[in-house]
Amino acid sequence: MKALILSSLMFSILACDLASARAQEKRAVVQQAGDCSVNITGNNNSTASLVCNGVDRKLAEQVQAILNGTRRSESATKEISEKLDQILKQINKEAPPPTMALRFVYPDAPALVLINQSAVIARDIKWTVELWNLDLPDRNDPLPIPVSKFDWLRPNDESGPQNLFSNPQVAQLLKPGNHLFGSASVICPECARGRTYIVSIVWGEGGWFAEVTNEQRGRVLSPRNFLKATRIEFAKELEAEVPAQARTPIGN
Repeated sequence: MKALILSSLMFSILACDLASARAQEKRAVVQQAGDCSVNITGNNNSTASLVCNGVDRKLAEQVQAILNGTRRSESATKEISEKLDQILKQINKEAPPPTMALRFVYPDAPALVLINQSAVIARDIKWTVELWNLDLPDRNDPLPIPVSKFDWLRPNDESGPQNLFSNPQVAQLLKPGNHLFGSASVICPECARGRTYIVSIVWGEGGWFAEVTNEQRGRVLSPRNFLKATRIEFAKELEAEVPAQARTPIGN
């Protein structure tokens, strides 16, 4: 049923005879009803179209057949557009929410891949990677990897690799063998839950990541402050919580 609001189709019923009382109006008239609208055009306002966004093709054909059988008037077309809009909103409420996940690829210089694990489109996906270079103990701040958004992903699809470290402001803080440690998260506005991962990388060699199963808000895990001693203890505690069998190696 979710396809009814996620597929992209616009349909129109043209050449509707409108009331002669509008015969003198020459500008286009648009009457909006949520996701559907009635567009009235023509020198004598003699043509009307019903336009609905996000309608499954089969549903569109059925509605078109209904419209063809109704009386040809502006009020009738607008009434049907309002009813169709209510149907779409009800379907939206009943549809299962999207579910997002992520994984890391390329051991030598890891990148992030977003994964839509659901049967619906995921939109406005936000992902965050917060890593500290543990071999720069005097740097309190995490690596300057910006919080990013991804427009949308089709059902059961995944993104291309999202670059994390090529920005010169990040690259200048990395040397072969440096230990990067922190977390990553992914979430979207309609997602049923977010996901958070502990991440450990040895720059130029490889690393691992592991999901934090009891964290569903889609937030990264941060130390209570960024001071050296606190950060070191934070990294030790998180790493100790992840057994070897729960660690997913960063692969190609």
